[in-house]
Amino acid sequence: MVRGRALVVILLLTASLFALSPWLPAPPASAAEGSDVQVIVDDVSPAVARPAGQDVKLTGSVLNKSAKAIDQADVSVRLRDQPMIFRDSLSSQDENASTGQPQGTAVTVRNLAPGATAPWSITIKAKQPAFNPNKAGVYALAVEARSGTRSLGVTRTFLPWVPTLAKVKDDLSPLQVATVLPLVDRPHRDGTTIGDNSQTPVFRDDDLARSLAPGGRLYDLVNATEGFKADWAIDPELIDAARDMAGGYRVAPPGSLDPDVPKKKRDTKDAKPEDTAKATPNEIGNTLPGGGGATAAAWLDRLKTLLGAQPVIGLPYGDTDLALVAHGLAGSGKIDLRPELTEARRESAEVLQQTLPNSPVRTDVAWPADGALDEAIIALTQGMGTNTVLTSGRSLPPTRQLNHTPTAKATLPGTDGQGTALVTDPTIDALIRTDTRAPGQKALLTQRLTAELLTISLDNQRPNRGLVIAPPRTTDASLVDILKKVLKDSNDWTNSASLAEVAGAPATPTARKLAEYPHEVRASEPSGRFLTDTRNLSESTHTFAAILTIPERVTGPFDPAVLRLLSTQWRGDPQAAERYRLGVTRSLRELQSLVYVVRKTGVTLSGDAGNIPITVVNGLQQPINITIELTSHQPNRLKLGQPMVTTVPAGRTQMFKTSAESAANGKVLVDIKLLAPDGRQFKAPESFFVNTTTIDGLTRWIIGVLAFLLAVFSVRAFLRRRREAALAADGDGEDGEVRDDAPWTPDADDSTADPLKPSSTRSPEPPMPTRAGGNGPPDPADPRGHTPSGSTTDRPE
Repeated sequence: MVRGRALVVILLLTASLFALSPWLPAPPASAAEGSDVQVIVDDVSPAVARPAGQDVKLTGSVLNKSAKAIDQADVSVRLRDQPMIFRDSLSSQDENASTGQPQGTAVTVRNLAPGATAPWSITIKAKQPAFNPNKAGVYALAVEARSGTRSLGVTRTFLPWVPTLAKVKDDLSPLQVATVLPLVDRPHRDGTTIGDNSQTPVFRDDDLARSLAPGGRLYDLVNATEGFKADWAIDPELIDAARDMAGGYRVAPPGSLDPDVPKKKRDTKDAKPEDTAKATPNEIGNTLPGGGGATAAAWLDRLKTLLGAQPVIGLPYGDTDLALVAHGLAGSGKIDLRPELTEARRESAEVLQQTLPNSPVRTDVAWPADGALDEAIIALTQGMGTNTVLTSGRSLPPTRQLNHTPTAKATLPGTDGQGTALVTDPTIDALIRTDTRAPGQKALLTQRLTAELLTISLDNQRPNRGLVIAPPRTTDASLVDILKKVLKDSNDWTNSASLAEVAGAPATPTARKLAEYPHEVRASEPSGRFLTDTRNLSESTHTFAAILTIPERVTGPFDPAVLRLLSTQWRGDPQAAERYRLGVTRSLRELQSLVYVVRKTGVTLSGDAGNIPITVVNGLQQPINITIELTSHQPNRLKLGQPMVTTVPAGRTQMFKTSAESAANGKVLVDIKLLAPDGRQFKAPESFFVNTTTIDGLTRWIIGVLAFLLAVFSVRAFLRRRREAALAADGDGEDGEVRDDAPWTPDADDSTADPLKPSSTRSPEPPMPTRAGGNGPPDPADPRGHTPSGSTTDRPE
């Protein structure tokens, strides 16, 4: 008998669990896997069922996803018998069952072709016995298409039920709901401007104009908030961009600002050179006119009207990624980007106060990417004086398991009670990331969020609890419409509040702990190398500005461009971030390249002292203040003069000379550096060789002695030749003798010879000279070669 009763109990429990299984939590929309038909729920009206005979009307359509036509499909609605009052029940619904009590009249759809849709509409009576008249709760609801006994497809949703308030007011605890709406977009400017007096900005594309126009994301987002109480978290970079558009702007042709793409040159030969000192590597001739000026002005006016005097949260300029800065500082590279963060916060307050003068600006709220938090981010926010952090419940879960939803206000760990965390609900965080563009998702998300708020209010009757909803940064008007409807339908148990009201509520903060930083959030951060390159670019910008007499012409457009490199919008898209960084870098390098030292291959320095000429070109249209410093790689051989501080006029080329002293022969490598007045190096040094030909004292003494000896021997040889020549001249003039070496000349008669007579090929031999003393051979004893008188040679034979 006992065994039989136990078996009956087990069977009853099994049957009950089987019946309840389809109504355990589910996503906003669900369909059975492998189903032939998609059941789409477009609307549930009203979203909350109430007594007094109100009917609930469900409308939608069915889509034939199969390859065959469906002859007949019956669409019906089933409702769970008992309401759910615990939040956990909303997330565990079995998607494969479709039990429950039928409600309303089923609709039959016939001859549904493949890919075709057919509408349906079913009305539910909000009365007993379907609904409990004394207890509020959430009823699970299924819309199913069947063909006979076979299920073709099913979609599940929720229907909150609130009977007469007098009966359930003690069960509902008021809930303060604060909504933070981000007004953020990706960067569209990289610091490029036209070289006119107003520095007309050049946008990388004209996508922002389309987003601000009717039908665009930002246009619809702003207009959707009319009549909706929410805190705006605004990126001032977006406001600044819209203001630039309203003042007139240009657009770069597609691809022209990407790295390694040469710019189109203007064909006009006599065109006036652009003012490149005004941060403009582009010209009117190679850009396109921007078409969104009037649109941007109208959008700004609409935003001002809707905000009125409402306070706004000013995000750092460019929506600086706080986690990126914190992790760069805490990492092994110790990349300190806190100066850029400080500048972004200062720029934020300035831009928003100028553009939205009636709205007080709060800069004391930090909102890290995805609401993810860790020790480094907390330390950064505390260091910058921000005591309120908007974070996710995933990063700050309660320290113990709770049977209710905790209030949003909490104490930041590690701040000795000085820091406040406003924590979003992790379940709602996941729900509001649903793509509401898919068919039926909007209605299903509306029902699910309404059910979540009702079960939160029912879970433990704790007064003054706060709930913070923070949609993703690129949210659209569709989600705002859903939140507006949810809060309106839930006004019996919720109150729309501001972030300040939730933070100031008297509810006791829930003890929370830091969870591990989400891996996927960490993986979406730009790399450490990207941070290093960004830091170097920032330093290069400020060094370049230091040599200019009008530095704001460069810092004005390029400092904000560097801040945009730290935007949260680059998460998950490292290629886009790198393209943007390279574009900013290239634009700056083009300006820097207009100031340079004329390259030289070498200089020859004769002697032990001299001057080295240096030529500096300033291609900018403003004067520059620079220091020219030459450094010898071998100062013991070549000593150079002191650095020269000088001013080079706009558009001029100037030559400077620096002194040099050489102590040895040979080549010495010399570096030329252009420095800012404060000593920072402006550009990479140029190098060349100085060939020195210095002669030391010993060498000069030896050369002097050799030169003296050479001169002495030269004079001696000259005097000897003169003496010999004089002796020879004296010998030729004695006793009237004729010189035997006199040249022979022809007789005068030869000149009268017949010109037709051929001349001899041989020259006539000269006559033998007559010598005194006869015809005999000369006497060897006679130095003049005379034959002595009375010699036997004078005798006749």
